Amino acid sequence: MMSSKNALLALILLLTACAKRESSPTATPLTEHSDYYSAPVSERLYSAHVGDTFRIFTALPKGYHKDSTRRYPLILLLDANAFFEPTLAELRFNSFIGTIPRAVVVGIGYKDFPTMDSLRSRDLTYPVAIPEYEMALCGGAEKFRKFINDALLPQLQQNYHIDMERTAICGHSLGGYFTLYYGLKSIEEGSYPIRHIVSASPSLHFNNRWLFDMEKALTKTAHVPLTFYVSMGSADMDDPSVKDILHAFHRQVEASRYPELRIRSAEFTNFGHIDAAIPGFIKGLSYSFGQ
Repeated sequence: MMSSKNALLALILLLTACAKRESSPTATPLTEHSDYYSAPVSERLYSAHVGDTFRIFTALPKGYHKDSTRRYPLILLLDANAFFEPTLAELRFNSFIGTIPRAVVVGIGYKDFPTMDSLRSRDLTYPVAIPEYEMALCGGAEKFRKFINDALLPQLQQNYHIDMERTAICGHSLGGYFTLYYGLKSIEEGSYPIRHIVSASPSLHFNNRWLFDMEKALTKTAHVPLTFYVSMGSADMDDPSVKDILHAFHRQVEASRYPELRIRSAEFTNFGHIDAAIPGFIKGLSYSFGQ
């Protein structure tokens, strides 16, 4: 008869074996969409434009290595230390049900979360903040934009099977401000390396609504192959200083009648500033890629 000590040992060995099977990389995926993207990896990339090193996160879609001729959309995520993993989780499900195509997903982040929190204002704003904001690091969005266009995108094109006609950039708060700045700057230059602009809870109030003035000064061109999706939580617009700011920006861009440009804005009822980020990304990507 087995002693209680031996029985306990046998139970431990059995549970350990089961745990190993559960965590084995060859195990069946937990759900049908668990393996729709690879496990994220990251690498360091120095930017001569910014004078700093960024942490670049990457996840590849299911089946990526099976067909070298297939080209995938590119999704760029700003503030990746905060948003890469939760957005990727949503993309797994949305790609599975077909609302967003499988894509090469790349996040631009920093060494760690505290570093991101301290440096993002440096890279995501333009021009230099007015004194009342007391923003010590700011105004570097043009350098950051050149890093994306001149360094990051060429490297991604070289390393991955990307369809540059289907590219999107997603940002939240100051990141949302940057994506709109990026889109308006593309119109100004008549160059469109990224075609879909997804802006969640953008800081449209920054520098006394400077982006409104930037848009107003643009020359209307004959060809603007861009999509804008701009969203905010309703609670984010409770302050009288920003009431209706989302729809005001939409109306102004729409009134300019840029040929081929599509714009949609969305207000998420009972959402605040932070919790509107991921829904804004997912709805924006679905709209942008037209699934």
